[in-house]
Amino acid sequence: MVTAFFIFNFTKERIFTMTNENNWTEKRKELERNLLDAKEKVMHYDSTFRPYRKVTDSEYHEAKRDVIRLATEIRNGDHEATKPADPYEGMSVAQLQQLYDDKKAEYKGGAGSGRQAAELLTINTRIQALEAGEASE
Repeated sequence: MVTAFFIFNFTKERIFTMTNENNWTEKRKELERNLLDAKEKVMHYDSTFRPYRKVTDSEYHEAKRDVIRLATEIRNGDHEATKPADPYEGMSVAQLQQLYDDKKAEYKGGAGSGRQAAELLTINTRIQALEAGEASE
């Protein structure tokens, strides 16, 4: 039962993530176009002598701020789009406890079991956080 829920939940989140990735690629294209326009203004201003400039000082300073803002927004968006989904998101305390008990029964200990131990700790931490949240409400 828990495995079926996990697979369904993971599939649902992956579809949602794929939709977000499609939205992000469209937004990223727009941000990159704006970034190229801003860089073009900055480069034109920097490479042209004052009497021949077609870009004003205020446009130049605005373009420099836009370059920084847009580059940061692209970098942050790339990070958010590629962040892995949390497999335990949306699970109740009972489901997490059942999963924890199953994983704990499979856990043997010894060399090479650090990943299993880390997963057990992650599940246990999530259970404690949910119980603390329910107790405070």
